Amino acid sequence: RIPTIRLASTRQAPELTLATGMTYHLFNSHIWSTGQDAVAAIKKELLLLLPGINVFLDVDNLDDIGALEEYIRRSQTILFFLSRGYFRSQNCLREIRASLAGNKPIVLVQEADPDKGGGTLEDLRAECPESLQPPIFDADWHLIVWLRIDDFRLLSLKLIAEALLLCTPAYAREASLPIYLPGELLGQTLTFAAQPVVLWASPANPGAKALADELADICPSGLTVTSSAEAPESATHMLLYLNLDTWSDERLAEQVKQAREDKLKIVMVHENDPALGGCAFDRMFEVTPQELINDGLYRDLARSFFPGVYREVSRVLLAKALGATAAKAKESQQLRRAAASANRNIYAAPPPRPRGWGVGGYRLSKETAYTGGRRGSSSSCDADTAARDVAVTV
Repeated sequence: RIPTIRLASTRQAPELTLATGMTYHLFNSHIWSTGQDAVAAIKKELLLLLPGINVFLDVDNLDDIGALEEYIRRSQTILFFLSRGYFRSQNCLREIRASLAGNKPIVLVQEADPDKGGGTLEDLRAECPESLQPPIFDADWHLIVWLRIDDFRLLSLKLIAEALLLCTPAYAREASLPIYLPGELLGQTLTFAAQPVVLWASPANPGAKALADELADICPSGLTVTSSAEAPESATHMLLYLNLDTWSDERLAEQVKQAREDKLKIVMVHENDPALGGCAFDRMFEVTPQELINDGLYRDLARSFFPGVYREVSRVLLAKALGATAAKAKESQQLRRAAASANRNIYAAPPPRPRGWGVGGYRLSKETAYTGGRRGSSSSCDADTAARDVAVTV
């Protein structure tokens, strides 16, 4: 049985309500050339995650291209899928203008993969007609990044689901709506108790120690982080952190070669956050010593670390790659209490965030394609508007 979205407060399915005159909970606005596959996946998976939802997609629901504005009018929330060429499409511009004229709540979903038409917000804004830039890019709409890797994609879908639910009559008065999927990755408490790990983060690898400490925050049991000058005999793994500064210290190449000779397991992490020196992986082939490349260093996949809310998923996936397992119920409670007493409880609610900050308190960046989160509540789906509408549960 496929798990469906539940409210964290009640563990029950959320209400799917429509205001009077509405037919669709969500309208997918996109350009075919770079957005069709993504929005088709978004609709398909939302239908599974939120049974009963009604999502407009042109290939399924469009009978008359001349009636685009009417379809927008009958849609409760509009999703703008931001990818290369979106703002150059005349039909997309019709949908955008109709959404703004109708004061519709909007969800911005940004393609992250450059090979799929992804771009930075700066690039996407430059494609947008100047008169439309402020109401789209300067308003406090939900901003969500579309990532295609399984566990990251699931988080993108949850953020989209939360955004559209918050614009339904049932939840329009809520500032946020915590939701979850039974058995999902972020709901697990991880432990290395069954197989302790000693993770070596070399001081010759800038940023490795900080990332290893991030991992220790979510796995306080069975993980030891060491940053000694050389790999200790007790080390079970070496962390190789790949960003703009990697290989700037000549000692690192020798340490990696020695670790490979000693059969010390090397786990690689590719940083994608520009604020932390994130870069395209292609750069590694330009700066890595050729001897290591020829010896097959990069035959093993590096774990991607994305910023914002996606970083929690990155940490959990790295922990599992190192051998962490889900703790049993009793052990999970003990680990959470231990983490709380050490002031490292990642399950606690984040502090209030200022406007323009993403989910979990991460700043949204306009320079990177890897940003994510919620930019605050839009006045278009406020409680007063919802209170005037009659809710219809479907």
